[in-house]
Amino acid sequence: MISIIICSRNSDISIDLKKNIESTIGVDYETIIIDNSNSVYSIFSAYNKGIERSKFPFLCFIHEDILFRTQNWGVNLMLHLDDKKTGIVGVAGGKLMTKVPAAWWSVGHGYKNLIQHYNGSKYVQYELSGNSDNRQEAVVLDGVFLSFRRDLLDYIKFDESLSGFHGYDHDISVQSILAGYNNYVVFNILIEHFSEGSLNNQYYNNLIKVHKKWSDRLPLLCSDISKDVINNIGNTELKLFAKFIRRMARTGFSTKEIISNATYFAEILSTPDALNKLRFIHFKIIIERLIKAPKYLFKQEH
Repeated sequence: MISIIICSRNSDISIDLKKNIESTIGVDYETIIIDNSNSVYSIFSAYNKGIERSKFPFLCFIHEDILFRTQNWGVNLMLHLDDKKTGIVGVAGGKLMTKVPAAWWSVGHGYKNLIQHYNGSKYVQYELSGNSDNRQEAVVLDGVFLSFRRDLLDYIKFDESLSGFHGYDHDISVQSILAGYNNYVVFNILIEHFSEGSLNNQYYNNLIKVHKKWSDRLPLLCSDISKDVINNIGNTELKLFAKFIRRMARTGFSTKEIISNATYFAEILSTPDALNKLRFIHFKIIIERLIKAPKYLFKQEH
């Protein structure tokens, strides 16, 4: 009873993935392929289009470059989602979303249950046991695999005011939390993921938009996170802020964009230490470009 929705760079998904889903899911299902070979859709609009075409009560959004390594994973998924307090289920994610834009794994306090390939062939396998429910509470889930019940569409949706192919997972995860649900990384669904994500200019642009959208509700953290982490959020955000400035300098943001975004988030953090990081920011940008990303040194400013 699962609708599997996939945004594809081609007119159809691979035969390998089709056969893999058929042989492993263990329940009735449908696959809805959104043909994005002509780059008509953003990931937000593609997934909404898939929802419109779907019919089953459980919705599952996956990347097309994965294979499932758990038999009867559909049964496991439905058992997780039968809990009406559960919002979105994934196979990777983190327990904390800070005021500062950052990938969920950069913040720490995260979980993974997947086989991740690197450089085309090398891979690392993450298999964590979780608790007796085979899951751990999370705030932000990774978009490689996301699933939720159809009834959540009364409260959450993929936001088509955002464009491109990044940040959708952060955004809809936040929506679920603010609607009063709990998100989870689950440990009895294992997938193999064959490509790496790209933390490029487009990634950070969308992450910035998502964090600005929810700035008055951040930080968000799980109910079971330790007091030490809570007491140290200020220091964590300060370190991430410095890293955020470096990442913008290394991924092709113009000096004007870097200063504008850095100023915005320094004011959001509203601490002397954060505001102090704006001192000599032009010099810091030049140093980052010279040392780490010289190809951006002569990027035309806007």
